Amino acid sequence: MIVKVPSNIDIQKVVAPASKSYAQRAIFAATLGNSSCVLRNLGSSDDVRHILNISKQLGADIQSSIEGVEIRPRVNNISRDLNCGESGLGIRLTTSIASTFGGKFSINGSGSLTSRPMNSFASFLPELGVSFESKNGFLPLTIEGSLEGGSVQIDCSDSSQFLSGLLMALPLSQKDSEVSVTNLVSFKYVDMTLSVMKDFGIQFEAKENRLFSIRGNQKYEGPDHYQVEGDWSGAAFWIVYGAIHQDIEIQGLKEDSLQADKAILDVLRLCGADFQWNKGVLRVQQSLLKPFEFDATNCPDLFPILATLAAAIEGESKIFGVHRLKNKESDRGLSLQKEFSKLGLQIDLEKDTMIIKGHKNLNSAVVHSNNDHRIAMACAIASCLTKEGIEIEEAESVNKSYPEFWSIIENPEISE
Repeated sequence: MIVKVPSNIDIQKVVAPASKSYAQRAIFAATLGNSSCVLRNLGSSDDVRHILNISKQLGADIQSSIEGVEIRPRVNNISRDLNCGESGLGIRLTTSIASTFGGKFSINGSGSLTSRPMNSFASFLPELGVSFESKNGFLPLTIEGSLEGGSVQIDCSDSSQFLSGLLMALPLSQKDSEVSVTNLVSFKYVDMTLSVMKDFGIQFEAKENRLFSIRGNQKYEGPDHYQVEGDWSGAAFWIVYGAIHQDIEIQGLKEDSLQADKAILDVLRLCGADFQWNKGVLRVQQSLLKPFEFDATNCPDLFPILATLAAAIEGESKIFGVHRLKNKESDRGLSLQKEFSKLGLQIDLEKDTMIIKGHKNLNSAVVHSNNDHRIAMACAIASCLTKEGIEIEEAESVNKSYPEFWSIIENPEISE
């Protein structure tokens, strides 16, 4: 799909999409429970759709209604062939969680997920009683056995998602467990995992030295209803839109959220943007901005929209943490450099630093999403800096996280 985004986008109010990160965690927590739970505000992203299907494959009955999505766990037969679509978080949660059901599972995915490394599982699952096989460290995966629990160390330099999956699974193991963690990045996402576990009645101890103690033989006992909060990752595109183009009000965000991408407000402070909260609504005003330097190591999903923000600011901005961009839907560092160069923006990648030489105005051009939802949306917001808009190829990639995005944009031209 090709979308032509005009330069004169006119949006004054928007509701943040549902957080797919919280939604996927909540789906698994409800799937591991013993009683029905209605999940509200799950959203309709591809990633959430795939994890709802995994829930079904793990024996849950799922019914949608005006109230939300009801998950009735452990009522149907289990499928031994699981497919997570293109959800990186989904497959890393699924693999450890499936091992609590015992037996043998084949776990696969599609698209860019097939090129993401998965061999981290080999460093801890066998120590906990589960055999693990992969295709040279990539999909498909095969696990067999039942998660026993015990003491294990996990290196999270590739992703904190491996840790999140293990933490959610261990309460169902036979033994008490102790997990020591090295090289933890994106720790806010682990905090989100622990928050959902706590909401569903799981007890644990998280110590300052990245040591987690979890009692075995626990049960997920969730509330009758669970509300998924709005997504700071998706809202970040509108937040930057407000700062560089036109005042906007954003509803549906938690001011005290644990989400890593709430750090977009820290960047606004650095570059002098004007924003304020009023009765739960975030208002961002178009501002005179200055260049910024920001470490996005723990919130790498912000890189694309930060590139757009930097493009709108006269001068040189720097974003640190480029090494976190390799194993996303695309190699985001290179993809951003390539696509924004078509718009006349110079992006240099020097070791772990992205250097952006902004000059407020961009050229109109045809860009490609690289099958990356965040690059597609960042380019859409960048159209505000052009005279005649931007044409985005493979624009359907936004369905991964934010299917409603194009319907919110003012008067886009959409073609196959």
